[in-house]
Amino acid sequence: MRWWDGTARIHVAVAAANALALAAMTGGVARWASLGFALAAAALIVCSLRSVTPRGELRLDRVPEREGGVVIGSGFEWGREEAQETVETGRAAARTEVELLLPDDILDRHILIVGTTGTGKTRLLELLILQAVARGDAVVVIDPKGDEGLLRRVRAAAGARFRFFSLPHPESSVRYNPLGRYRDVREVADRIAALLPSAGDALPFRNFGWEIVHEAASAIHGRKPMTLRNLKVAAIDRPVPALAGRPREHFLKTASALLPLFSKLSSPLLSPEEGGLSWEGVDRGREVAFLSLGSMLGYETASAVAKLALLDLQGYVGARYAYGKGPGPIWLFVDELGDVVTPEFSSILSKSRGMGMRVVGCVQTVADLEAALGSRARAGQVLGSANTVIQFRAPGAEDAEVFSRMAGERLVRMVSEGAAYEPALLSSGFKDVDDFRARFSESSDWREHALVPAWAVTELPVFHYFARVTGKILRGRVPLLR
Repeated sequence: MRWWDGTARIHVAVAAANALALAAMTGGVARWASLGFALAAAALIVCSLRSVTPRGELRLDRVPEREGGVVIGSGFEWGREEAQETVETGRAAARTEVELLLPDDILDRHILIVGTTGTGKTRLLELLILQAVARGDAVVVIDPKGDEGLLRRVRAAAGARFRFFSLPHPESSVRYNPLGRYRDVREVADRIAALLPSAGDALPFRNFGWEIVHEAASAIHGRKPMTLRNLKVAAIDRPVPALAGRPREHFLKTASALLPLFSKLSSPLLSPEEGGLSWEGVDRGREVAFLSLGSMLGYETASAVAKLALLDLQGYVGARYAYGKGPGPIWLFVDELGDVVTPEFSSILSKSRGMGMRVVGCVQTVADLEAALGSRARAGQVLGSANTVIQFRAPGAEDAEVFSRMAGERLVRMVSEGAAYEPALLSSGFKDVDDFRARFSESSDWREHALVPAWAVTELPVFHYFARVTGKILRGRVPLLR
């Protein structure tokens, strides 16, 4: 907890109120001491309110437009000298700052932004989105929570290119069919099965679900539009002949995992039989698609829709790569990546470099990725696929250690001091045996030390970050747009 955090302010305010109460009930020294404490606490709260944004904050009047790259803030390269100063002084080194730019040739190797709540992740995401929009690129934003400030800025910047899909606001939302584009009916079954649990005893039911969806999709293919609503009717409500011949009780057990999923997703908003949002339209029109999913209102549905959208987009960029390069790059921005990531998402990161796709994802901790993907190894794949990792303040030492290990180690000069005391003996030449002899020593050597100590990550101010970019470590801060 830092002294400018809201929780700390509350604790200090409570302590100040208790001090005032004590001053009212006592006299003499106790009263003056209590009043002094209350005044000091009030001054601390006032200073903290002025420091919600750290001193020397960056503010930009307009979205930066740079040839050959995108701006991620200002800062400096963090090397061995900075690590040496940090070790010697016990506080993070500071240097003259310059504009930090990510070159175009590394953007298709993807960006992962990590940090606890309220440290600046969304503001950096906003800065990158607005730069992509200003470039005229195709942009897809998946916002599970629904950040109104981010939505307003992106809508204003995109203008006529803006396409809005919203689960909480269907009256102002464009419709979207996540199953409308496919080359083989097996893709439809793959997308639905990816939403089902697969750990432990749930795996057989996932396999049953895949088979049921495949049979239903095969019956619909070429006869009706492939939508979630039509798929639900063919698989559950009025099973197609290939499914209807099975014993009803056994069929319902095997389809038990599909029932709640189809109930959540088979809405008119997600089942247009023609028109609506399409990734081909976004790509060719260089449009800006904003998916606001309102996970605070319905987490399971929001997560399922986001996962379907990612799988649909993955299928589109794969086809674009196979049959044509497309008109330009596609940016994918995902806030709260831990809510929507699937094992299939790692293939987007590892294989989409040649597809002209640039992925930027935000996550609070690496543990969120582990929980969503089911293993540390898969979370490591996501980290390894991101060429640029931007680390804001970590909530704990374990998360800070992850970035510290990614930054690596350097040889740092370590100084050791020693002192020894011994009584003076008669043979030492001293006349009084009460005298003593003191010996002092100093030695130095070079040792491997973390280039970025974990404690430096846990103590980052708001809007400040460390970044690993193509093997280099940067120390930067995010500018705020007026």
